[in-house]
Amino acid sequence: MDPSTAAIRSIACGSSAENWSVDVKSVVMLLVGDIDRDGRVQKEVASLRARGHGVTLIQWPHRNVPRNYDSLGLNVIEYLKPLHRNAAVNFVHQLSFNRFALRHLRRLSPDVVQCNDLNTLPAGYAFRHHAHIIYDAHELFPESQFGIRRRVWSWLENWMVHGCNSYIQPEKNRLAYFAKKYDIDPARIALVENFPSERYEFSGRDRLREHFSLDQDAIILLCSGVLGPEHNIENMIDGMALLDSRFVLVLLGPTYKGYERALAGRISSAGVDGRVMLHPAIPNRDMLDFVRSSDIGLVFYKNNSLNTYWCASNKLYEFIFCHKPVITNDYPGLLEVVARNHLGVCLPDTSAPAIAGAVRRISDEARVASTASPYVWERQEQTYLRLFE
Repeated sequence: MDPSTAAIRSIACGSSAENWSVDVKSVVMLLVGDIDRDGRVQKEVASLRARGHGVTLIQWPHRNVPRNYDSLGLNVIEYLKPLHRNAAVNFVHQLSFNRFALRHLRRLSPDVVQCNDLNTLPAGYAFRHHAHIIYDAHELFPESQFGIRRRVWSWLENWMVHGCNSYIQPEKNRLAYFAKKYDIDPARIALVENFPSERYEFSGRDRLREHFSLDQDAIILLCSGVLGPEHNIENMIDGMALLDSRFVLVLLGPTYKGYERALAGRISSAGVDGRVMLHPAIPNRDMLDFVRSSDIGLVFYKNNSLNTYWCASNKLYEFIFCHKPVITNDYPGLLEVVARNHLGVCLPDTSAPAIAGAVRRISDEARVASTASPYVWERQEQTYLRLFE
């Protein structure tokens, strides 16, 4: 790889003296994506640094312009290449990123390498004789792919998975499936879920009403994350036509190429212009502020793979943390959290009329959890940190 294709961002990483009483490790995180939008990796880095460990991040942020990460206070090394419209080209980029990461691993010689998702595991696997390798499977990666990509990633995971020392899964059904699939002792797999941090400091601003100039009596439905058809967006839009004018739907996040135009057409054909708004993606550090500004959360996944059926939704726990009722699918993990704890409605039917009916019911009942959420990062932080002992 030509050095001109990459940039190294180095920010001083300091720690208080008392933190150095622990067995300090040098840790390298590998990430395909941008840590600025990955709350899970942000919390992991913060926990490691608070314990005194030195952390370096090597990431492919899907852009060709470097970014300042002073606020995170860690060393960031970036492979700077934008995403391509061709999936085959992006697969080549992923392999090139792993070669790039491996060169830096050899230079840095860390004690621990954490591979965030399967698309970073090749570099960790190649370095397995020199460091403790942790595979943090954010997704059931092969199961989330289709066609030839599923076959390729399945082969790669099967080849490399036993070269790891420790594993992390974000959802208990996924953990059991992963352990059985690869004949791994479940005791070697840590359950670390996508909970928000109770240390989050809210700004006190009503972000959504401010941004869209909404009245205080507006009832804001929020769907956040990557906006695509697999999240039932069209039925949410059609459902708005069945609700009165108090209700507003905000779709917050990036969209697939060309999908925003399709959404605009759907909004127009449903006759809900002015009541369905799109908001661009925001940094993860601002997400809870926006969630708190909403009234009802909408979290849907199409049941097209085990990865979505056993979804590990950070969005769900963000709404719960902010005491917002949730309307979602009736999948096993969602039923256990939402239905059992009376935190919203789990729908077997996610049609537009069913969504609208659930919105009316929740709005009329106005049932919102008032106690502190048990689903917070700090309750599982030690489980994560023990992997580095």
